Amino acid sequence: MKIWYDITNTPQVHFILAIKNALNETYKHDSLITTREFSETTRLLKQKTSEPFFVIGSHKGKSKAKKLGGVLTRFAETLNKVHGFDVSISCGSESAVWSSFIKGKKSVTFGDNDLAKQWTYGLFVSKAFFPDAIDESILLRQGISKHRLVRYHGFKEDLYLADYKPDLKFVDTLPFEHYVVVRPENLQANYIDNDSAKPITPKLLQALSKAGYNILYLPRYAVDKAYAEGVKNIYIPDKPINGLNACYYSEGVLTGAGTFAREAACLGVPSFSFFAGKSLLAVDKAMIRDGKMFFSRDVSELMARLKTSNRTDVDLNRSKVVQEEVITKLKEVIEA
Repeated sequence: MKIWYDITNTPQVHFILAIKNALNETYKHDSLITTREFSETTRLLKQKTSEPFFVIGSHKGKSKAKKLGGVLTRFAETLNKVHGFDVSISCGSESAVWSSFIKGKKSVTFGDNDLAKQWTYGLFVSKAFFPDAIDESILLRQGISKHRLVRYHGFKEDLYLADYKPDLKFVDTLPFEHYVVVRPENLQANYIDNDSAKPITPKLLQALSKAGYNILYLPRYAVDKAYAEGVKNIYIPDKPINGLNACYYSEGVLTGAGTFAREAACLGVPSFSFFAGKSLLAVDKAMIRDGKMFFSRDVSELMARLKTSNRTDVDLNRSKVVQEEVITKLKEVIEA
């Protein structure tokens, strides 16, 4: 058996590799990893796996016309370059799903975005896995037919947090022992459906610095780095770091990225989201209802909540149960 893993964004690296490692324990199979040039995806992949991978395509920014052109171009390239696989696994990759469909192979996708347009691949995918925090009727309206939908308890982040082991030497790589993590909004991302959104990151960095917090700052782009100019007590790593370690050892995570906020929440670390989209995802709303995450686009509200927050004990047993459920259902799909 040969499984094709397609990774198109940085947060997918931990997730897809966790699935790959879990399947390695069951199947003696060959694997093929493809990705695209976007943010820190390729650099993180180089850190996380010694296996070769192939870069096909790149992110095309916010222009709808360029996005469509990029999707079609990458699909054509994968169709021509990726061969000999039995099943593809991705996080909603049109390239993987469409190529699998044309070649008569199985495709499996994972998602947790109840605001995205799933119809771009929903009619062609073999099975699509989604957390049960998302109402099924929403996914059906988005284009995932009921017989293709696979539901599970928990969150996507649980799949890789189940195997997480803190790096005891991580803090030694930083210039301070106590810190908060800040990850800016990704205003270039496809999932930010709010063209009028303005970054609050510059004001937040200034407020944190003024309050005496040490800041581990994780920018994506050059414009993000510019927000840190003149800010005291701030450190920007010169290469990608393990985000889970950054979360685990921090006093709090303040981020415009949903995945990072959910990782912190699952680890019991004070989690603060200032996501810039018009609406929050259902999985984020579920965490907010459970008191695991706080959301605001107001810097003063974020600061006030941070000052009164405390971390809870880490218990990854729940994540292990989620991982076992998902991998069992995934194997049933592969073997059907």
